[in-house]
Amino acid sequence: MYRKTMLLAAALAVAPNALADTVFGVYAGGQIWNANNEGQYAVGSNLIEPNFENENHNSYYIALEHPVPLIPNIKVRQNTLEIEGGYGENDFSHRDYILYYEIFDNDLVSFDIGVNAMDFDGTLRTPLSNNFARQDFSVIVPTAYAAARVGIPATDWTFFADVSALSVKDSKVQDAQIGVEYRMVENLAVDINLNAGYRHSVIELDDVDEIYSDVTFKGPFVGVEVHF
Repeated sequence: MYRKTMLLAAALAVAPNALADTVFGVYAGGQIWNANNEGQYAVGSNLIEPNFENENHNSYYIALEHPVPLIPNIKVRQNTLEIEGGYGENDFSHRDYILYYEIFDNDLVSFDIGVNAMDFDGTLRTPLSNNFARQDFSVIVPTAYAAARVGIPATDWTFFADVSALSVKDSKVQDAQIGVEYRMVENLAVDINLNAGYRHSVIELDDVDEIYSDVTFKGPFVGVEVHF
């Protein structure tokens, strides 16, 4: 009788946390990205080859997962891409609004598919009457989204990859990363994961507010993710 009582008490203690994780999961994280920046852009007919400097960028996100059928999970990610080159600081920063479904998900393998609305609100520097002028641009680029995770059995390591991509006529936007994750803390209250990998982003815009761009950001990153 004593043993049954203890087992019941343990089950009741664990159940709320297990249920909360199954029904409602919140993920938050960020990364520092040491990118090699290269490419060119044009404002109207004025082609600029800026000789971009290599810089660190950052990215951070929050995601909400739930079990409600047909309603997608959501992830919002801010990507800061500010680079010196040409006539000053140029800004290709954008915010990702990702809606996705978990097609397959277990302790070792998961696969997600969805869409990503990449919301650009940037600035380019251009010469105008011998003064450094700025040309603002704004556009939302819808892309396909896919993500996969594969765990290594009997270890705290997981491989992961995700990609957002679209190519239409002369425009192409692509953001992809691949890496490895280490589960540093894993308990009923919170999970903390460290990750590192390689990220590659291409932004080719064709006549967006008189902006034409062909720029690439690529390099290693390190990050952390917290799961409540």
